[in-house]
Amino acid sequence: MRIFQTLESYANRAVPVNQTWYRNLYEPLVDMGHDVILFPPNSRPRESFSQALVDAVRKEHTREPIDLFFAYLTDRMVDPGAIDEVRKLGIPTCNFSCNNAHQFYVVEQISPHFDYNLHSERDTGEKFRAVGANPLWWPMASNPRYFKPYDEARTIPASFLGANYALRGRYVLHLLENGLDVHAYGPAWRYGARTPFRSQVKRGILMARTLTALRPDDQARASAALAAHDFNRRLGARYPGNMHPPVSDDEMIRLYSRSHVSLGFVEVYDRHDPSRPVVRHVHLREFEAPMSGALYCTGYVPELAEFFEPDKDILIYHNEHELLDKVRYYLAHPHQAEVIRRAGHRRALADHTSHRRFQQLLASLGLSK
Repeated sequence: MRIFQTLESYANRAVPVNQTWYRNLYEPLVDMGHDVILFPPNSRPRESFSQALVDAVRKEHTREPIDLFFAYLTDRMVDPGAIDEVRKLGIPTCNFSCNNAHQFYVVEQISPHFDYNLHSERDTGEKFRAVGANPLWWPMASNPRYFKPYDEARTIPASFLGANYALRGRYVLHLLENGLDVHAYGPAWRYGARTPFRSQVKRGILMARTLTALRPDDQARASAALAAHDFNRRLGARYPGNMHPPVSDDEMIRLYSRSHVSLGFVEVYDRHDPSRPVVRHVHLREFEAPMSGALYCTGYVPELAEFFEPDKDILIYHNEHELLDKVRYYLAHPHQAEVIRRAGHRRALADHTSHRRFQQLLASLGLSK
């Protein structure tokens, strides 16, 4: 099968040599024997990328028919008219998006122009239907060729891999204040420690926005951002030995094996605005951590029970107090921890590989052979 695919390789620009989507969305299709034409956006301006995309699809489709157009695009990346031109060629089109629980606005314009909109969170389909788009729930997964256990000594009691965002710092602080040696790796954990001048400048800007905002919503947004800035600076200054910069993909995967417990946090801010309500949803980490052999402990989201048996395959907590109790308990009971660790890895391998997800997708689209 010939598949034309357009996506960026990275999930976070701040992570060194990040290849998350390349490994989880491109390589599995190649492993399955499909002819995949990869056309990365490469941060080109929207207008030039849109025209180049249409030209490339037409050229490839003329050379040999394309069976599926698979994209991971947002409104800022492509003109909706470009997707219309691809559909005129008779090629089925689908667009994958995640984080729709709190940032659906980034795909709101282009979604009605695709035949299928693959959304990773179970309960966000209604947002697509409300704008006239056709949703298809397609949960995230992980590529076991990369995300796998390593024979590493477990030297880290508890770790979190990801950006310092939303309520994550508060969970980490609660664990640290109660004597647990938890280490956080990712953007913004060493907040202001290495660039205090820039941190002070940013604080001054946020303070000015708070004092000069004319609308209550703008003032609330600026004030909440200022409070988050100050909290992160204090956390980094108080526990500098536990806050670490981002690590590469391969280092991240090895850290899952080096940690006795790997943490997950499911809270995000609606529209990335700290003055708005907190939203909870399943992340890619919920799949890559068990696939990497982690004893994974994450926040409660009802959807998680669709993928893992709580406290049998992975650990689930409902608040910071239960999180503290569970981390303490399994650090003190390594045999029980190992049973859950292995069960989670088996479940991930059996049900949640990227290859299996693509098999299911192609079958649901009527394209499997």
